Amino acid sequence: MNKTVPHNRLTFGEAECEAVLRTVRSGQWAQGPRVEELESELARLGGVQYAVCVSSGLAAIRLTLGALGLRCGDFVLVPGYSCVALANAVLAWGATPVPVDVDATTWNIESGECLRQIMASRPRAVIVVNTFGAPAPVEEITSGGLAVIEDCAHGFGITVNGRLLGSRSLAGVLSFHATKLIGGGEGGAVLTNSAEIAKSVSFARDYGDRPADGHRMNDKMSELEASIILAQLKRLPEMIAARAWLASRYLERLAESLHCHVYKLPANSRERVWYRFAVQMAGVSAEKVVSDLRGVGVDAAQPVTDWRAGNSPSAPVADKAYRSLVSLPLYPTLTQDEQDVVIVAFLKLCGVYARA
Repeated sequence: MNKTVPHNRLTFGEAECEAVLRTVRSGQWAQGPRVEELESELARLGGVQYAVCVSSGLAAIRLTLGALGLRCGDFVLVPGYSCVALANAVLAWGATPVPVDVDATTWNIESGECLRQIMASRPRAVIVVNTFGAPAPVEEITSGGLAVIEDCAHGFGITVNGRLLGSRSLAGVLSFHATKLIGGGEGGAVLTNSAEIAKSVSFARDYGDRPADGHRMNDKMSELEASIILAQLKRLPEMIAARAWLASRYLERLAESLHCHVYKLPANSRERVWYRFAVQMAGVSAEKVVSDLRGVGVDAAQPVTDWRAGNSPSAPVADKAYRSLVSLPLYPTLTQDEQDVVIVAFLKLCGVYARA
């Protein structure tokens, strides 16, 4: 029986294994010197003065919002097509996440609509995401004078318009979940040039010997996670390059198909990270495509789950994204043979859809 091509697969080697072993043997497993080393390296790579490591990407967003003084009754603008972690981080403070429609090419928050929402709802902050590795329009949105948080879980380690991703706003946040661009199992970080935000997040991540507070949880990163992430950061340039090469093969092979009217390829750009290769389907639902691909040995995915409530503001482009986007396997350890299996299977199904 042929093996299924997985949607995700970890990228690691002896460096990660040896780093964990050294940490285990050190006897220091809780937050300590490896975390401090990681914070210094992240600040350097992100082009900021401060980096504070925490337990997850969700914690990074939640603690940053707390540092900004978010309170019950406040509003925070978020992309209408985005991970539920953003909404959860806002809800944790009793505030309300307001979904804003997204751009039909990059799937990032739509800057014009975002600025209109800023004028209408007077939010406390805006969270933008470099969706699938395409840089969000941070500069345009910061012109509105509001606090902007840049979610860099999909896109980090490159320069856009002379600015490193993570340094373009008041705060950048990272997630090191196993399936993210930089994997550590779990973990997150806040990048900022604000001493006040860095101090607030650092203080709030630890509840020990502090007054009782429902917002102060155990949001620290372990030494084991930090050691893996440090090893991953050293291979980040080669991982980004491998993703770009695989994306170029997808773009070339899928653009040549007779059935390319059944799908729309993601926009190509030199200034992006290929975290996901998301294809927009036409005339067939993403759910069906994912199911059909799984039946022929390819594990694709609908990359984002719709979390919005029924009374959310109108967001027709986000609605379409939830229904039509299919993420094909894309990761540094995807082999050329595996990618060929994905391409052949996808095009064969598109031929069936075209004749239906």
